Amino acid sequence: MPGPLLYLSGAIELVGGPLIAIGFHAALAAFICSGTMAVAYFMAHAPRGFFPIENHGELAILYCWIFLLIAGRGAGRFSIDRERR
Repeated sequence: MPGPLLYLSGAIELVGGPLIAIGFHAALAAFICSGTMAVAYFMAHAPRGFFPIENHGELAILYCWIFLLIAGRGAGRFSIDRERR
């Protein structure tokens, strides 16, 4: 993996994870993290095979869809975003 891409994905995961966990700008952070997981799947796992079960990309796909769900639905009842509204 190229160096700048490695540092960028690490920074997205380091910042995006806690933002999603506490619910502060969670929809935007989850959308960006979803894209990161999609890129990770297609760069690292998809060349090994078509199906996630054969290329060991199950977690990347799972996180991609969960982050996309959070981006669409919002952070939830106990989030900072909801308290700010």
